[in-house]
Amino acid sequence: MLSSSTESENSVRNKTVAHWGAGLACLVLLLSGTTAAQANLPGSPFDASDGNLVLDDETKDWINVGINCVSEPKVGCGIDKPTGQNDDSFGNGTKEDTAVPTVIDGSIPNNKSDLTRFYTKLVTEGDKDFAYLAWERVQEPTGTTNMDFEFNKSATLSGNGVTPVRSAGDVLIKYDLSQGGTVPTLGYHLWVTTGVGRDVCEASNSVPCWGKVQPLTGNFEGSINTVSVVDPIAPDNPRTLSARTFGEAAINLTDSGIIPAGTCKGFSTAYLKSRSSDSFTAAVKDFIAPQPLDFDKCGKIDVVKVDDDSPASALQGAVFTLYKDEAPVGTAPGTEDTTTGLTCTTGADGKCSFADVPTGNYWVVETTTPAGHDTADPQQAVVGAGGTVTLTFINPRDFKVIVLVCKEADNSLYPSTVTVNGEDKTSLAAAPSGLTAAQLCGLGGAAYGDLSHGDHPANVNIPQ
Repeated sequence: MLSSSTESENSVRNKTVAHWGAGLACLVLLLSGTTAAQANLPGSPFDASDGNLVLDDETKDWINVGINCVSEPKVGCGIDKPTGQNDDSFGNGTKEDTAVPTVIDGSIPNNKSDLTRFYTKLVTEGDKDFAYLAWERVQEPTGTTNMDFEFNKSATLSGNGVTPVRSAGDVLIKYDLSQGGTVPTLGYHLWVTTGVGRDVCEASNSVPCWGKVQPLTGNFEGSINTVSVVDPIAPDNPRTLSARTFGEAAINLTDSGIIPAGTCKGFSTAYLKSRSSDSFTAAVKDFIAPQPLDFDKCGKIDVVKVDDDSPASALQGAVFTLYKDEAPVGTAPGTEDTTTGLTCTTGADGKCSFADVPTGNYWVVETTTPAGHDTADPQQAVVGAGGTVTLTFINPRDFKVIVLVCKEADNSLYPSTVTVNGEDKTSLAAAPSGLTAAQLCGLGGAAYGDLSHGDHPANVNIPQ
C-alpha cells in the first residue's frame, strides 16, 4: 500500500505529465495547422484555399498572379457592367446547351448571383498545367450558388456578337455551393459535336451539347471568403468584399485530363456566368463577357521548300514528318526518335505547316521528295510556347548526262564504255523505238568528231 505522501507525489507527477502532454498536443496542432495552410494543390504555389486575394504565407495569390484589369485588351480579368437595367444577361430561356445564348439587358434578380468580376489565369508549373479561377458578386445569395466558367478555343464571335463560337473540346467548369455552404464542389464538361445525344450529353437529347460531367476530385482546391476581404487589384482598388461574395479555385488541368500530358490544347477566351439553380438544365442568368487569355502552350513549324536554282523555285508535293527528338538531343535523327504522326505536304507555294505542336525538341524529316530532286537533310526544331519556327529546305536539282558514241562512217550507234563520277556504263547500241541511229548521231551540242579507239578523258560541268 502506498503512503499518502507517495500518492501525492504520483498525483503531482501525473498532472505534470498531463500538462506537458496537453502542451505538446497544442504544439502539434499548431504545427499541423501551419503545414496545412502552406500545403497548396500539389505542384502549384498558388493558394486557393484561403478565400482571399493577397499573400499570406504562400508565394502566389491573385495580387501577383499576373492578370491585367486596366489596359485594353484586358487579359484574364472580366469586369461586369454596373448593376441595374443596363447590365446585360442571358435571357429567353438560355441554358448551358444553347449554342448561341440570347443576350438581353437587365432581368438579373439580386438573389441569383449578380456578378461583378471574374479572374482567370492558366499557367504551367513544372510539367503540369493549372487553371486559377475567381468570381466576385454583389451580395450573398439566399439560395445555392452555381457559377460556370467557360473556356473556348475559338475567338470568333457567335451570332450574338458577344460569346465565341463553340468547338469540340471547349471546357465548362462548374463551381457549385450548396445553400449556406462554404466548401465548393467542382466538375467539368467538354463540348461534344458527334455521337448520340442521350449517350454523350449531360442534359440534351442531341449534339452539339455539353458532355457528361467529369469529376475534379483530388485535382482542385477551392474556397470562398467567410469574412470580409479586400480586393487590391486595380482599377477601383482597394475594394472591400463582404462575406460569401468571393470564391476561388485552383485546378490541375493535366492530371484531371482537361489538358492531357504531352498535348497543348489552348484556349483563346474565358467568361463567367451564373445558373439560376443547381440543375444543369436551369436557365443561365448573369454573365461577364469573354476576355482573352495569355496562355498558349502550342508552337508552330512553318516549312519552306525550294530548289537550288537562282532565284530558287518553290517545290510542290514534298512530304515532311515530325519526329520527337529523344535523348541524345540534337545530334542526328536516330532509332530512339519517335514519330509524332504529324505530316505536312507542300503546296504550289512550296509551304506547309505543323500546327498545335507541344513545346519540345523535334526533327523535321523529308519523307517524300519531289521527282527530279535530291532529298534535303533533316533539320532540328526547338518549339517554344506560342512561338513559330520557320525552316527552309533546299532540294538540289537532279540532271542526267547521256553519252552517245556514233560510228561516223554510217551514223550507226557504237556501244562503248562511258565513265562518269567513277561509274562505268555502256552507251546505247541501238536507237529506241520511234527514232533512228542517224537522228541520234545527227544531234549537235557537245559533239566531238575524228576520235579513234582508246580512252578519251572528259569532264562534265553542270552550272548552277
